Amino acid sequence: MLKWLGGCAVVAVILLAGGAYFAMRTVRESLSPDGSARVAIHAPPERVFASLASADSQATYIAAGNKVTTSRRGALQPGDSIRVELRATLGMKQEPMIWIVKEIVPNQKIVFSLGAVGSRAVSATKSDSLFAKGDSTIIIGRLAFQLPDSAKSSATSDMMGTMFQMQSKLELESLKIRIEGKAAPRKP
Repeated sequence: MLKWLGGCAVVAVILLAGGAYFAMRTVRESLSPDGSARVAIHAPPERVFASLASADSQATYIAAGNKVTTSRRGALQPGDSIRVELRATLGMKQEPMIWIVKEIVPNQKIVFSLGAVGSRAVSATKSDSLFAKGDSTIIIGRLAFQLPDSAKSSATSDMMGTMFQMQSKLELESLKIRIEGKAAPRKP
């Protein structure tokens, strides 16, 4: 009987590991080959940038379901901060993430860096670049991050990077829906 239960436990672990592998592979395939998130929005760059670089619109498309607060209202400026308080998971409260505006090039680019997250020293830089293409705007979101020495295993690093990149893509897709006023079409 114990052998049977042990065998079932091994099969369950293998299925979970396989499911996690295929889920991560699917997420990576939704990003560009270089790991950047690319989203086309049917609006001019000026309009897209106005939403992207406005403290008032941040809460409408960043980290849906979480509490987002900014250090000011109106247009963001270098040094401003965006605080994202994550939902409690399984009753455990998460420490907030604080993104600090590092650089703004009107209608072209906005760069954020992740401030210290509690006791963890995760370092990340997020850059959103805008390019006009016909009557639309292409946003290319890039993310660079560094984990503390204690968490530098390749599996942890890959998973954290993919999670940050996917969150960036989801936020850009949410911005697209906000600007275009309609849900993005689903791929078959």
